[in-house]
Amino acid sequence: MKAVSVALALGLALAPAMATAAPGHPVASAAAPLQVKGAQQFDLEAVDGRAYRIFVSVPDKPAPPAGYGVLYVLDGNAMFLTAMETVRAMERRPDVPRDLATVVVGIGYPDGVDVGVARTLDLTPPGSGSPRVTAASGGADAFLDFIEGTLKPRIGALAPVDPARQALFGHSFGGLFVLHSMLRKPDAFAVRIAASPSIWFDRGDIARRLADTLAARPPQAAPLKLLLTAGEYEQALSPLAYSRPNVAKLALLQKERAQVDSSRALATALAGRTAVDARFDEIAGEDHGTVIPAAISRAVSFLLMPQLQVPPVPTAAAYWQMTPEQRYDLRMWVRQLPDRQRIPWLTGLRDTLHDGLSKEQVQTLHDERNRMDAEQGSKPHEVNAPAH
Repeated sequence: MKAVSVALALGLALAPAMATAAPGHPVASAAAPLQVKGAQQFDLEAVDGRAYRIFVSVPDKPAPPAGYGVLYVLDGNAMFLTAMETVRAMERRPDVPRDLATVVVGIGYPDGVDVGVARTLDLTPPGSGSPRVTAASGGADAFLDFIEGTLKPRIGALAPVDPARQALFGHSFGGLFVLHSMLRKPDAFAVRIAASPSIWFDRGDIARRLADTLAARPPQAAPLKLLLTAGEYEQALSPLAYSRPNVAKLALLQKERAQVDSSRALATALAGRTAVDARFDEIAGEDHGTVIPAAISRAVSFLLMPQLQVPPVPTAAAYWQMTPEQRYDLRMWVRQLPDRQRIPWLTGLRDTLHDGLSKEQVQTLHDERNRMDAEQGSKPHEVNAPAH
């Protein structure tokens, strides 16, 4: 089907009122649909006949020599525009490489499709399910085949793309699909973001199988990155939840699904057993629905921001001579590193300080760290250097 520009019919109901004006004021032009510059949409059919609406935004600057990166966004009807604007804003930052440019692709459904039913089938792995969900499920393999075999070639025909810089974002069932894609076709995407993944829905324990599979990945395989996110109030009731009549039922459901704990545990397992750069971010103040824009922001930052370099471990004397502010800044830098880099660094610093400073000096630095964290509202990771 021929591609058409993405148009948002905003303000059309105001057109009759805008056609007339008070005496002495110019007549305003009638409202028109909002055109999104650089964006288009088209419908695409899978081999099984299922139809999808595809939203695409191509950057207005030339492709890098290797081609554009591509961010594929599930639930495109609801999330494409947020993801597109977040990517473009991030690309304007001075600390993002100037030649970095990314195509944004939203995967959604045509008008008239029951999106809730369709996404339940497409985004859930074979064999998954829950008594609470009555819609058909288990179609993730076919949907992944559509992305790989039909959609990716179509995007490649629209713009030059870099096969090594492909990313996938999904929320809720979409987050579960992101994990399933990593299990079934780990090299399909170099970067994945599973926001609030519905790990609870998979009867086959996708978290364990994913860790087992990726632990056996050849050392020479291309590097993979995975960000898992969840909102603070996806496992604990928010202050507003207590005004709901079914608050007890909601609390039980949150406890059963363990959305925060399961995502954190998966990131820890992958970081400890595999070569995957796995990270978990708990997003403060958000629940399962409100977390989406924040999760998209974290996803785009994870994709586009330059990789943090590991600083050298200072000598005991050099660390002691720093100001408290300099030591705090260094600790905050290291806290942003993946566990596989952060924990060895902290172990090295701990051993260096214990060997090079007195017990009194080490205790002074320990007290300083606690004080600075309290003053700045920061806190260490739960897992740090192993016991000496």
